[in-house]
Amino acid sequence: MALILLFALMLRFLLIRSPWPVTNSDEANMGLVALHVAFQGDHPIFFYGLPYMGPVEGYVAAALFRLFGPSLFTLRLALLPFVAGFLLSSYGLVRLLYDRAFAFACLLLFTFGSGDLLFLQLRAVGEYPEMLMFAPLILLVSAWLACSFQPGSAQHRLPAWGRVGLYFLLGISIGLALWIDFLIGPFVLAALALLALFCGRELWGRAGLSLLLGMMIGAEPLLYYNLTAPLSQNSLAVLLSIHHGGADELAARHLTVLHQLSGAFFIALPWATGYQPRCPLSAIPPWGLPTSQTWLCVSAQMGWGAAYVVLALLAAIFCLRRLRQVHYLSLPWLSHHSHHSPYAHLASAGQKSPGVSEARQETIRLCTQLALLASVGLTLSLYAIAPVAAVSPDTTFRYLTCALVALPVLLWPLWQRSIQALEHICQTRRQLRPTSTGARDHGARMVTVLPSTLLLLLVALTFVVGTARTFAAIPASQADYQRRLTLIHDLETIGATRVYSEYWTCNWLVFLSQERIICSVLDAELHPGFNRYEPYRLIVERAPSPAYVFPVADGLLDATTGRRQASFFQHHVLVSPGATQTYRLYQFVGYLVYQPRPSSSAPAPPSAASGLDPSTA
Repeated sequence: MALILLFALMLRFLLIRSPWPVTNSDEANMGLVALHVAFQGDHPIFFYGLPYMGPVEGYVAAALFRLFGPSLFTLRLALLPFVAGFLLSSYGLVRLLYDRAFAFACLLLFTFGSGDLLFLQLRAVGEYPEMLMFAPLILLVSAWLACSFQPGSAQHRLPAWGRVGLYFLLGISIGLALWIDFLIGPFVLAALALLALFCGRELWGRAGLSLLLGMMIGAEPLLYYNLTAPLSQNSLAVLLSIHHGGADELAARHLTVLHQLSGAFFIALPWATGYQPRCPLSAIPPWGLPTSQTWLCVSAQMGWGAAYVVLALLAAIFCLRRLRQVHYLSLPWLSHHSHHSPYAHLASAGQKSPGVSEARQETIRLCTQLALLASVGLTLSLYAIAPVAAVSPDTTFRYLTCALVALPVLLWPLWQRSIQALEHICQTRRQLRPTSTGARDHGARMVTVLPSTLLLLLVALTFVVGTARTFAAIPASQADYQRRLTLIHDLETIGATRVYSEYWTCNWLVFLSQERIICSVLDAELHPGFNRYEPYRLIVERAPSPAYVFPVADGLLDATTGRRQASFFQHHVLVSPGATQTYRLYQFVGYLVYQPRPSSSAPAPPSAASGLDPSTA
């Protein structure tokens, strides 16, 4: 297990060292948080511009910035502890619910992943690596506390200090997770329901108090903000506005409930749980119909989403049926000696009765599986009714990242059937003279278990191939990173250190230059845009001659906005009546840069940047 964990972290280390994935302004925003925490004494409660997301990644990266210096690599290095936490807590949860061999297989599966899964784990935009860690961790600790609680003893009156401490750590984990993002909410509700169901008496004592205290400490920044902020600006109001975001676009584009359901189950869910390659949105019903070139991809992607839902429903039915067979809910207020015990009929029939504790352990494991499935179901339902499921499922699939945590519950029945088939094959081969009836039984068994085995192999192959495709994308990511550094170098060469640009350019210019270049956001008509860190706008406004940087080349993120900005600048600024300012025009690696010309008495800026001579606009 340790070797597999080391291998998984090494794969991710090589990716972020490359660097992969391509960075953007949201990630740069987290880098700026870390930069300000490390060197300016800033202590933001939230990710700049988002009053609901705790910047824990930024605080972890700030410590690394002090040790190794600020860089994109160091920022992403802070994510590896969360990835390790996800792998370890997932392994522990699966081992608690099932067995060691299956837990090891799941750990090996999660070592790999599609580009989308690795992207969510290795880009420091907040919340996603942490959610992947806290979701299984919270359920693991809650299930262990439930399994180790003995309601018939005096433990509920005076729990051991070790259990009290574990409740406290669980509370801190819940509080931190809620501060980071309310996406963890369904898993927190499931964990608390497990504790209330199986440890109810214990929660009335100091164990419950330590849990509550830990939650308050972990969520202290969130509580402080919401107690001091206006009601219209508290985190819940912001979350509700985000949940309803896109409603106007939904109506303007005449998107229906079918678009929302298709976006949730056939686009977002497959991408969030490891399916690749991506299929074009225009080929997926009801946005469009697949062509002869895309029908195979569309069928596989839609089949992946449908299979996830079907397997989840089958797993839930299996758990409910098994609970009915066990017929023992070990609620703390029920006596162990109840005459309604389902094993009474076994004793009267002369059969060996399993211990009450064994039945209780099985009940807790089944309820934990149901709690995990219910958490994912609630998350998926909330996403499916939101407008973004139809408006932008190709980018908001990240909200379903925790659906990956339930994958072992879905694969367990397939694993069981495959292992049973393997054991049967080995047993058959040991027979020296198999009978014709045995051969027929062997063939029938193989036919029934073959789909389960093939499905398991398909999932494993998809994850491994996805990792290979990710490493194949490294050269393109390296070229993009070098282009960004070249632009920063060229801007510094011409002295353009105070600039205006669009959102997806500004923040990474500031972060990768370590604030040597300050950028303020403008919209398509050059009005003040959304600056996540408001002081940057004031710095650029007060600069004597800020430059304008517009992305215009194909392939650049939000080049459409850059072209509109450049067109508006050319038609409304350069040729406006009474315009006295003239500009030098530079073309740097796909960007148009307009720099105000100095007065005749001032020295002209260098003109050899990027090997291009500036023209006068």
